Parts: sequence; structure tokens; C-alpha cells
Amino acid sequence: MAKIDRYNGNLEAFAADALSTERTIFGDTAQSDTLDDNITTAFLRGWGLVGVNENPTKQDFNGLAFTLGQLISYLHQRGIAEWNTAQEYFDGSVVTTDVGIYRLKVGGDGSSDPDTDGGSNWALAPTRAEVDDKADKDTTYTETEVNNLLNAKADQDTTYTETEVDDLLDDKAAISGQAFSGDISAPNLSGTNTGDQVLSEIGVGQTWQDVTSSRASDFTYTNSTGKPITASVSLMDSGGALGATAYVDATIVIHTPNLDSGGATLSFIIPAGSTYRSDCGGNPIMFWVELR
Repeated sequence: MAKIDRYNGNLEAFAADALSTERTIFGDTAQSDTLDDNITTAFLRGWGLVGVNENPTKQDFNGLAFTLGQLISYLHQRGIAEWNTAQEYFDGSVVTTDVGIYRLKVGGDGSSDPDTDGGSNWALAPTRAEVDDKADKDTTYTETEVNNLLNAKADQDTTYTETEVDDLLDDKAAISGQAFSGDISAPNLSGTNTGDQVLSEIGVGQTWQDVTSSRASDFTYTNSTGKPITASVSLMDSGGALGATAYVDATIVIHTPNLDSGGATLSFIIPAGSTYRSDCGGNPIMFWVELR
């Protein structure tokens, strides 16, 4: 069948302009323009309400055609019907609300309000803005790129958890202008770097950060950045107080038995994943900065 061209105008129902005496509710004598009034038990029964020796009235024909035409006109207005709790829905049914367009999930309950059921039964279609926003993310892969990553992963002897794979992909997305040979494995991405920087080099992609407000003497902290960091702790001589000691994991890396009147600075490197602390011996911390 050839494509039917859309009616070029505002589609109204058959007999929409009928005079009050020319159209009634099907099987009744009253007149109404609303669908709620026109879809009655008589309408659902159909011509069974006409006796064997009776003829349907003009008003009934107009009422029937008007009701069906109103339904078609409604869909021309809305495009997709609004959700209604009394309507029967099946898997894949599509409805609209003021929030957006929903599709009923397989096995979903269509009587549940799409706007309030939290996605249990209805899936909300994304808006164009949401799709465009997703496409603008820095870490975006095409379907082919994802398939290649998964195929390459399937050929490896080593098995990674989902978290490890996510970390590898995040690290890969953060590398610019780098080329690797050899094995690239979690968590350190070991291999030969032929780019212009070394991935594990201290200072690459790091900045000095003042963490004085979040550090205290003799408290243990963990380097969870995934790279080595440097800590520099400047102390003020409190006068007769004990010296200061810096620890990485359980190892003493710096110890100053006595502080002179100028105070002291403890600088030390913390490998990725290691714990660290500074026992300041009662000397006040002036500054605690970290290259991270």
C-alpha cells in the first residue's frame, strides 16, 4: 500500500460540527463532545442494542463515527497516548507523561505510575540533551573499540576483576601521547614507555598541595593515588621537645633527634599503596604539603 499523506490541517472527528439534534451519545439521546461521556456500555455493546425490526438512527451513526474519530484526533494531537492507570498495557507498550516517554519493561506492571515507580516497571527514554551530554564525555568508546578490548581481554592468561578492568581503562584514558611495548598489567601498567614521559615518574601530572588542615602528628595515612607521592612536613621548635620521626609503612625513613631554633623539615617519598605518618615529638606543624 502506498504511503498515505497526512491530512494538511487540524484533524477533527467525524460529525464534530453536527448540530445538537444531529448527533447524540451512541444509544442515548444526550449530546456530549468528551470521550468519557461517549464511551459507554452501549458503545461497547454496539449494534446489539438495535432491535431486529428497528433501524439505527442518524444520531447513533454520527455518535459512533464521532467517538472513533475523536480517538484518532487525540492520537494526532499527542502522538503517543498518555499513561492511565486503568489502561491495559503489555511488554513494550509506550506511553507519555509530563516527565517524558516511557517503555514498559518485559514482565512489567503497566498499572504502576511511570513517574513514581523508580524504573522498576517503566524505562524512561533519554532526552536528546542527555544523549549529547554522554557523547561529550572524555572517556567515550565506540562499540568496535569496546569489542576489541573485550576480545583482547579474552585472549589473556591473567584474569582481572571488573574493578581492575575499569581502573585499566581509566588509566589508559588519562594517557596522552604515550606508546607502550611489553605487558601492560594491573595495577602499575608495567611495560616500556616510548613516549615523552615515564608513567610512574614522580611529578608527572602531580602538583604541590597544602594538606596542613587535614594532617596531624602520629596519625597514619595511606597513599591511595596509585602513584608515588612526596610529603614535606615543616616543624617549629617548641623548645626542649623531642625530635621528630617519619615512617613509611613500618620503616623509619627520617629521624631528627633534636630540633634547633630554626625548626626542621621532614621530606620523604611514599610509594603507591603505602601508609605514612610523622611523629612530630610535640613540635607544632607549620606546613604539611604533598606532591600528589
